[in-house]
Amino acid sequence: MEAFSPLSGHGESLTVEQVTADEAAVTISARTTTTEATCPACGNVSSHRHGRYRRRLNDLASSGRRTMIDLVVQRFRCLAATCPRRTFVEQVDGLTEPFARRTTRLRRMFERLMLVL
Repeated sequence: MEAFSPLSGHGESLTVEQVTADEAAVTISARTTTTEATCPACGNVSSHRHGRYRRRLNDLASSGRRTMIDLVVQRFRCLAATCPRRTFVEQVDGLTEPFARRTTRLRRMFERLMLVL
């Protein structure tokens, strides 16, 4: 799995729980394992978890099959009194972006394709 995994290189921040494949798609189920995250609004580091939720991200195809990452991420509470955000979701560098339904590398591939067209 490591040869094509979009999650390789994220080391200790992600745990792959399951990989399933059929003729049409490969699904990688993973979860984050971080204990703290930085608030995007104020830069405060928080370790106060507020909950978890599931993100489903499309990634580059592998061997002609659609690749889907089923990722459970954590929501943290920002404790800075002056911060306008109460909660925020952790982002996995190089994999997730706020509100995105595609991985960073799939977005970049689409951008390159659009430039060519």
